Amino acid sequence: MNSFYKHISNITIALIILVIAAGSIVRATQSGMGCPDWPTCYGLIIPPTSVTQLPADYQQVYANAGIPAETFDAVKTWIEYINRLLGALLGLSVLIQTVLSFRFRKNTPNILYASIALLFLTGFQGWLGALVVSSNLAPYRITIHMLFAFLILLIANYAASQEEEARFSMPTIFRNSGIAMALMFLQILMGTQVREEIDALAKSLDFMQRDIWIDNLSTLFPIHRSFSLVLLGIHGWILWQCKKQEMLWKSIKVPTFLLGTGLSISILSGIVMTYLSVPAFMQPVHLVCASLIILGLHKVMLKVRS
Repeated sequence: MNSFYKHISNITIALIILVIAAGSIVRATQSGMGCPDWPTCYGLIIPPTSVTQLPADYQQVYANAGIPAETFDAVKTWIEYINRLLGALLGLSVLIQTVLSFRFRKNTPNILYASIALLFLTGFQGWLGALVVSSNLAPYRITIHMLFAFLILLIANYAASQEEEARFSMPTIFRNSGIAMALMFLQILMGTQVREEIDALAKSLDFMQRDIWIDNLSTLFPIHRSFSLVLLGIHGWILWQCKKQEMLWKSIKVPTFLLGTGLSISILSGIVMTYLSVPAFMQPVHLVCASLIILGLHKVMLKVRS
């Protein structure tokens, strides 16, 4: 594979994970309406750093336009702006990757097809982001927005892995990895529902009394928490199966590192959130770990597919 394309595709994957992390930070800090308009922020390309840079009646102006602008908070505004900036950098990286992929159209057309799909979905994701802002952070749209981020991650990894030399036909490991992937997405869906419950509860309590949030969640939370043990077991089984295949094991050092790191920190961060009153900084960590697990597992799947 062309080395420049390989570098760009890896940059794309890294940016996708950064965008997922930034989106989670936005949600954890309630910064989603830090920029009440899109694609500008308070009508500016570079957002303000002080309320004095805005008209005195800025909230009324946005209210007249049907946008419930919050009281200006420079920290929240810049958190949301950095989130958008990372999204723009991702779009640029995907565009460059797609242009470069045309050189593979004869020998490895799947690279071109995956890159074009990646470009389309990244643009669609940007449009979804605009809808999230215009809907004043409707929970179901935030969830869809996040799930599309994981889909984009899978397609980006597929495009980056098409010309790797060493492949192993191991149907059993491939099948088990597919089951693990499906269970991971089920866990993520449960996690998004738990997150929506927490958001609703936190808002009703004016984001105070964190110590009672966990105790007031539905039965979905203990299911989500216990399901992590199922995931730990099936991923451990897959890694054990891979380790028995000496040549395969040597070729999947990066995927196994991603899987092991993601699983370990994900479970640890879940414990911290449960027993330390859902600290905001742990929520992005938890989600980034999920993306590392999915990325590592997908890399294993691509290695052992027929």
